[in-house]
Amino acid sequence: AAMDVSPIAKLALMKTTDGQLELGLDPNAIAVVDNFLGKEMITSMRAEAESLLPAMVPSQSTRWDEGTQSIVPYEKRGVLSTQIEGGAVGYDKSPRLVEYIVTLTSHLAHKLNQILPDSYHLAGDEQTNKLAVCLGDGSYYDKHIDNLGGTADAGDRRKLTALLYIQPPGSHDGQPEYPHESIDDDPRGGYFRAYDVPENDSITCIAPRGDRLIMFWSDSLVHDVSSSFAPNGDDDRRWALTIWFTADRKRGVIRASDAAVEEKHFGSTAVGKG
Repeated sequence: AAMDVSPIAKLALMKTTDGQLELGLDPNAIAVVDNFLGKEMITSMRAEAESLLPAMVPSQSTRWDEGTQSIVPYEKRGVLSTQIEGGAVGYDKSPRLVEYIVTLTSHLAHKLNQILPDSYHLAGDEQTNKLAVCLGDGSYYDKHIDNLGGTADAGDRRKLTALLYIQPPGSHDGQPEYPHESIDDDPRGGYFRAYDVPENDSITCIAPRGDRLIMFWSDSLVHDVSSSFAPNGDDDRRWALTIWFTADRKRGVIRASDAAVEEKHFGSTAVGKG
């Protein structure tokens, strides 16, 4: 039977030296799926997201502090966020967002677990999430790995990141398509930049195109987000809903930190988690 090489399946495939594909895990694999949910769904989700804005708070992250020689929390400038909660109260506030999170968590974990090695298995009934908006005043995300040095049996168990852009449909019509995008394409910025992708020392830029889903391994991909601007007002704000799939409690393993990667990208000054 022909091997499935859809964008999602590529998370579990590696190219061999002769160019063939085999089951194996590339720590820097990225799956990009455009037109993921359709115009009607993404428009409804954007409206729900905007309705939550009054209750959103400054987004927290962490970084390495030389003075204290420890990882310290800080607020991302111009970025607000909230967690989408389930249950009756959460559903009343944002039914489409809740349905999306529940459905993707169970279905995608099940699909991937059929092709992933045991140590990469995901929990289908657990996730953590964040709805975030860049307000457009040059806000950005520092270079980081979402789950740097977490463990599957305690602490941070995030294994796979699924990031959905809830920009208006057609937000980047007429611009270059992935993987040929560049931060020079659009003055609104807010580009996801993946380091050492597709090869060592290269950078892949991914536009925050409406209804685009990006997936990557939370415990290994080094990435950041370029400065974001909203020259045309609120419609230009960069909205993203991130779901973090957690490692299966029995089988899943979180990658150990790679000292060479940390030294290359962070030195000892900016190690952070998303």
